[in-house]
Amino acid sequence: MGIYDRGYYRDDQTEGGYSAGAMPMVTKLVIINVVFYVLDIFTNNHWLMDTMAASPYSLTRPWLWWQLVSYGFAHSPIDQWHIISNMFGLWMFGREVEGVYGPREILRLYLVVVVLAGIAWAARVCFTVPDDQWRQYVMLGASGAVTAIILLFCFLFPKRTILLMFVIPAPAWVLGALIIITNVMGMRMPESGGASGKVAYDVHLVGAAFAFLYYRFGWNLGKLTPQRFSFPAWFKRRPQLKLHDPSDRPSQDEEADRVLEKVNQHGIDSLTSRERRVLEEYSRRMRQKYR
Repeated sequence: MGIYDRGYYRDDQTEGGYSAGAMPMVTKLVIINVVFYVLDIFTNNHWLMDTMAASPYSLTRPWLWWQLVSYGFAHSPIDQWHIISNMFGLWMFGREVEGVYGPREILRLYLVVVVLAGIAWAARVCFTVPDDQWRQYVMLGASGAVTAIILLFCFLFPKRTILLMFVIPAPAWVLGALIIITNVMGMRMPESGGASGKVAYDVHLVGAAFAFLYYRFGWNLGKLTPQRFSFPAWFKRRPQLKLHDPSDRPSQDEEADRVLEKVNQHGIDSLTSRERRVLEEYSRRMRQKYR
């Protein structure tokens, strides 16, 4: 089985030929969220966060559809824990998910889940709340996208040991189960996910459901991107021609599979320098093959 057939590994190098030492996309997303949060401090009555927040009107009024994206970069101005917890979760788990799927794909994941979760939340409010009360309902935060990324981490590395509440060691799948259970229970609470200040449990569950489907069916959002939106050829690194002995392929493939099993069981940090070189070399060959 080739390296690109394995759901839990992709090339260490970023897509499009950019250097592996470039700033991770997850870090960029954290910075963007923090910048918006800081800018809001200097606006009158938190105008920026209020403007970026989604509401039922964001769905029913086409000129407000942009809010179904912007709310995913806005956070509660009166609850600092809101942005701290979301950005910590995104940074802590998103880096390894980005290492598997690449920077562009994790950006697509973030944006797609933000939009789908926003639509689901706004539609629920529209169908369950009288329209004369819609103004009381607003939503902001990256929780849906962050939930999806954390669940993907749990699917990719189910046996990875993490610290629940920074104290209790447990396999990652336990964290995933707790996230789903707590949000399902939260949905059963009266007025869950309602007015400002409430928790939008349905948004979290949309993120969890998307993560499950994405992992289960091996989706690739990049394949849905029209070719005309891809980077021009002159921005891409040209492939370097190398000669390989075809007789070496089977043994190299088997060695790569063995190393990938080790990644799945113990994580990328468990690899030796030689094992990392095995994956890098195999990844280069696969990338050239599928250009």
